[in-house]
Amino acid sequence: MAPSVSFKSLALAVAALGFTGIAPPGGGARPAPMIAPSPDVAGAGSPAPLTLKRAPDGLFYVTAAVNGVPVRFVIDTGANVVVLTRADAAAAGVTGPAAGGRALRTAGGTAAMRWATIDRLTIGDHAIAGTDAAIVGGDDLPHSLLGQSALSRLDSITLRGNRLHLR
Repeated sequence: MAPSVSFKSLALAVAALGFTGIAPPGGGARPAPMIAPSPDVAGAGSPAPLTLKRAPDGLFYVTAAVNGVPVRFVIDTGANVVVLTRADAAAAGVTGPAAGGRALRTAGGTAAMRWATIDRLTIGDHAIAGTDAAIVGGDDLPHSLLGQSALSRLDSITLRGNRLHLR
């Protein structure tokens, strides 16, 4: 019988094997820019909370704008960084260095990855500048992952039952 890898197990493996415990270039010591309200929410004192409902597969999904381009993400609190699929990165104009990539072992096999920076990531009304990201090659990852390089810059993340609240 051929082994079967679900997206849930792949996402967990990427978080556990590929991104937990490694720091982006510069060691992650770069100061994180503050979150600012999106310009299209003029007059708002602070970004509005965003509530996500758990999907039937047990995961939480959000469509965020990467450099103005909509990208569907799985919320992955176990990943240290945002992970973009090659297709999502290309669509949003996110590039990394041509050299200096590394191989990443996941439950689905080996995938190439390279570091990049997202100029502007907008999640609901939350706008984040200069977010570290990893671009993963191959077709094993069906969705990009929203990891701690973005999530840690929100005020709070709260899970209550089948709802995830981002503030």
